[in-house]
Parts: sequence; C-alpha cells; structure tokens
Amino acid sequence: MTVRKQEAGPLPREGFALATTLLIILVLGIIALGAAWLATTEHKTVHAESVHLRALTAADAGSEAAINFIRLVDDPPTITNFADRTVRQQGTTAIEGNNTYDYGMSFARKRRRPGWGVEYLDYDYAVNARGQASVQGQSGVQIVASRLFREGY
Repeated sequence: MTVRKQEAGPLPREGFALATTLLIILVLGIIALGAAWLATTEHKTVHAESVHLRALTAADAGSEAAINFIRLVDDPPTITNFADRTVRQQGTTAIEGNNTYDYGMSFARKRRRPGWGVEYLDYDYAVNARGQASVQGQSGVQIVASRLFREGY
C-alpha cells in the first residue's frame, strides 16, 4: 500500500470576506432599525406627556377661575339647582389654541369659624374643573374652596 503525502497549501477562503461583510452590514442595519424605533417611541411619549400637561394646566385654570368667582362675589352665591346643589356652571372657555376648560361649582356646607362672631360663616364649595388639550388630552381637578361671609347685615 502506498501512502501519498499531500502538500500543505493555502486553505480555500474564497467568499469569506463577502460573507463577513454581509454579516456586519446586517448587524449594523438591525442596530439602526432599533435606534429609529426607539427614537419614534420616545417622540410619541414626549408628545403624549405634553398634551396631558397642557390639559392639566387648563383644568387648573378652570379651578382658579372658580376660586376667583368665589373671591369676587359680595354675598354667598345662590343655589341654582337644588338636586345637586349647583351654584355655578361655567361653560367651555378657550384659553389658547385648542386648550379649553369648564367647571362646575356646588355648595358643600357652611360652618362657623372659631374665634369669629356667630354671624361669620365659612361657606365651602366643591369645584370640579375639566381641562382639554387637543382631541386626546383631558384632565380634571377637584378642589374645595372656602370663603368667609358675614350674614345678616
């Protein structure tokens, strides 16, 4: 039996560089797609947060308008609807662009204020303010506002 000795020569590497290059391009493409997806997701989140913040600011403006109404009246506001004790219902008010608010105010209770005479009473009002920014953003604020009135003079 004869044994042939094979000479050591270069290994066949034809196409190795092409396969490596394609693999690197594929990995870089996947990284680019992930970065683009992350950027669009972040943009959507920031936009949604901005809309919510504008709606909350609009609702806060509605509660401030109700407080201002209570602060400026000379006598306790009269109840207009005895079923739910509504004192005032403010319709939609535009603030800026498409930001709006509205509020409803109802009488909660009246009570004596300690240290004052019997004719001085604290009137409490429950305020429900709603704010809207664009079509999607809606928010609400609920507060209780009090004002000291003197009765019987």
